[in-house]
Amino acid sequence: MRTWTTAAVLGAAMLGGLGAASVQAQTPPPPRTPMETSDSDGDGVVTRDEAAADADRRFAAMDTNHDGKLTRDERRAWRERRRADAARRGDGARGGRRDADQTQAEFRDRALKRFDRIDTNHDGRIDANEREAMMMLMRSRRLGHDRPHDGQTPPADADAAPIG
Repeated sequence: MRTWTTAAVLGAAMLGGLGAASVQAQTPPPPRTPMETSDSDGDGVVTRDEAAADADRRFAAMDTNHDGKLTRDERRAWRERRRADAARRGDGARGGRRDADQTQAEFRDRALKRFDRIDTNHDGRIDANEREAMMMLMRSRRLGHDRPHDGQTPPADADAAPIG
């Protein structure tokens, strides 16, 4: 009887381990960040040209009527598709709010300004360190760490703040 119990316990342990391995094998990879999506050659660095090409690709996908402008409705539809995809994946994609129509040149210019803000050493490339710094800044802003806790605006110069 003891042999059968030992065999049953070992068999259950082996099957349990196989089940966990199969669940891990079926888990999809984490979604790529916008910077990783922009990295078309996969070298871990996003160049300004890659960012511009990614902006053009996104504009073309968003411009459903192909008139060369993004309307408020086209942007709203794009956001809703992204939110639905994010909900299905389980992450939270959020978008900004823009009311005016936007041309492809304006869309691309906005993307390149964002690239320039992230490219802190201005070498025309966003590397892993700059990407991590950008992610940390976004997290702190999302958590409200860039605002004073008392609801007041900070003084323009810390030395000019009254003591007391």
